[in-house]
Amino acid sequence: MSRKDDLQFLTTDLEYSDETPQAAAPLFPDEADDTLVGKLGLFKGSRHPGVALFHVLFKSLALATYLFAGLFTSNFVLVCVVCILLLAFDFWTVKNVSGRLLVGLRWWNYVKEDGATEWVFEAAEDKSDIRPLDERLFWWGLYVPAGAWAFLLVTAVISLKLQWLIVVGAALALSGANVVGYTKCSKEAQARLEGLSSGGAASMLGGMMSSGLASNMLGGLMGRANAPAAAPQDGFAAV
Repeated sequence: MSRKDDLQFLTTDLEYSDETPQAAAPLFPDEADDTLVGKLGLFKGSRHPGVALFHVLFKSLALATYLFAGLFTSNFVLVCVVCILLLAFDFWTVKNVSGRLLVGLRWWNYVKEDGATEWVFEAAEDKSDIRPLDERLFWWGLYVPAGAWAFLLVTAVISLKLQWLIVVGAALALSGANVVGYTKCSKEAQARLEGLSSGGAASMLGGMMSSGLASNMLGGLMGRANAPAAAPQDGFAAV
């Protein structure tokens, strides 16, 4: 049997339609309907509703545990450990996940060999996909809990509950690190954007001066040097 006889062909009936094909599903769906957060309708309008949920979840749980755990248990060590673990989870989430996805910012620092601390800031080059809802949620979720822990610090000192300063101090240290880091990162990103804008204008002007169009304009102006000077406008003096 020849090689040609071994070949088998399959035929299928294809239906052609003049309708416009449907667009492919986006990589990051707007509502995230496939996730539990999207199905529940939480943070509707956020580009990353799951990230937005965890951005506020650990903070809320830590505050709730600190304020209301005494109603269910008198074990101070247990409450202290749970609060600090929730605060640590929140610190990691904000620093490594929610800041990068919700506002396009990232920061970290390290200690150099001479003992100096080096801060490193990064910002997304394209922020067109960042939504105002995510920005408001991120910054409010960053500053409000820090202010709440500062208030609880004052309350603990006034009421002489000094043992709770361990939890409040840890909360202020972790949340304060993110507040300082992201505030500096936002300011650096804004300054960089302004520098790029001014640098782009300067480079455009330099390109115009080096182009043939600028040379022709300069030649035209030089050709008019012998023409009678126009009278200065009202309020202006020739110099």
